[in-house]
Amino acid sequence: MTEQTRQYQAMAKTASWTMVSRVLGLFRDQLIAAVFGASAIGSAFIFAFQIPNLFRRLLGEGALTAAIVPALADKSVKDGKPAAFGFLNFVLRKVFPWMLGLTMLGIGSALLWALVRPSDGAAAILTALCMPYMPLICVAALFTSAVNLSGRFGLAEIASGVLNLCMIVGLGVFGDNLAGTDMGKAVWLCVGALVGGSFQLMIPLWGLRQEGWHPRQTHADETAWKALSIAFLPAALGAGVQQVNVLISRAMAYNVSDSGLMYYYIANRIVELPIGLFSASIAVVIFPALATAFAGRDIPALARNYGRGMRLVLAINVGAAFGLVALAVPIVQLLFQYGRFNAGNCFATSQLLVVFAVAMPFYAMISIVTRALNVAGQTKVTLIAAIHALLVNAVGSLVAVWMGWGVLGLAAANALSTVWQYLVLRHYLKKHAPEFLTESLLKPAIQVFIGSLILAIIAFKGYSFLHNVLDGHLSPKLNLVVSMGIAGVMGMIFYAIYLDKLGYPERDLLRGYANKVLRFAGVQLKA
Repeated sequence: MTEQTRQYQAMAKTASWTMVSRVLGLFRDQLIAAVFGASAIGSAFIFAFQIPNLFRRLLGEGALTAAIVPALADKSVKDGKPAAFGFLNFVLRKVFPWMLGLTMLGIGSALLWALVRPSDGAAAILTALCMPYMPLICVAALFTSAVNLSGRFGLAEIASGVLNLCMIVGLGVFGDNLAGTDMGKAVWLCVGALVGGSFQLMIPLWGLRQEGWHPRQTHADETAWKALSIAFLPAALGAGVQQVNVLISRAMAYNVSDSGLMYYYIANRIVELPIGLFSASIAVVIFPALATAFAGRDIPALARNYGRGMRLVLAINVGAAFGLVALAVPIVQLLFQYGRFNAGNCFATSQLLVVFAVAMPFYAMISIVTRALNVAGQTKVTLIAAIHALLVNAVGSLVAVWMGWGVLGLAAANALSTVWQYLVLRHYLKKHAPEFLTESLLKPAIQVFIGSLILAIIAFKGYSFLHNVLDGHLSPKLNLVVSMGIAGVMGMIFYAIYLDKLGYPERDLLRGYANKVLRFAGVQLKA
């Protein structure tokens, strides 16, 4: 089996489990919107759950993971898998007490916030309840990194699906039946998150045990720890600045209006669906491949894997971005116009969705470029790029508030900062590690842009025509499903055939997916 085939199979497996997780996550968000509407309590929970997630992205899925994956890959190549697992245990013993300390500090700060600002009491109390989620998911992210490096993919996505299921049960079963107020329902939602976080830790831990990991004491490798610490500090600062950037946008959205953060959150979650489903799967598989190639000083493999990852990200995310822009209003109406979330709320959310969709391809490319820089040991430049993004977002957000542009202006500032961050990262990759960039992406990018533009036109015109024709013959929801489904599928079929006929380098992956569907009709495309 070739390297490319193994990677495509791993991406397909990861994407399949991600699909399950994202569908459950979508249902979770629909339930939250339907139960709370665009209310203050709904926004308070979203803000509260964002706090431990910031630490998760900073410590678990951010700086610490970025630093430890190259270190584990180097240990595995030079000393074998047992040595890599031993080093993982050493790192866990070093960092876990700090995670517990941060959790206690977060709980205390949230409770103090509730005392100092009673008007924010709901958000503060919910934050204190959510904080224990942080150490669970941070350790789980470290376990997942080690499992992925061993070639076992999909466990993190399974765990995320379990988290979403626990939150659905917490709100939809226990909250709905045992709580009489919105605040009581939000508390049960927090309980569901904590139970789900426990499963998120246990599932990758099971995978590690299957690979031969044991929690035994091992010889401390101070040299490797020192190298990891050096790589961790700038990565942590960079990830920290990036998460402050996210927090600025959401805090301002929370203060603009009671409904502002709910609109912002839902639009962002819709954009994260294709990013999480495909782009994250690509990055998860490509990162260990880049780290292993760098550890073995295999320069052709570096360029090959980086180019493959970027071309896949471009093909998926540019097409998805154009599709989201074309169908923004019906997508939000179909997914979230239930319960207390009305048509006006949907229209306001769709405006933000268009803005976020424009920046979506850049956000996806950042995940590949950042991993390449981390592999090359250039974690300092990720900090520089994060500071750039923070400054652009902060200035843009202040201007948006000053000009009275509301949450739409905040979304535009965040999108602009994402584009600028990618450009800065790309500049530093070319400067410090040009070996990643030997395969040109200009021609694939042009092909993807033209195909995506036509996809959007087909989807928009097709939806408008079908929706008008079927109006009065079908219920509003069924009309949305049928019109958008047919128009969207038509656009995607054209896009797939277009890239295939142009000989897009990753068309074999496209054909592989198509064959899995066509085999039920007894038809197969040539590989």
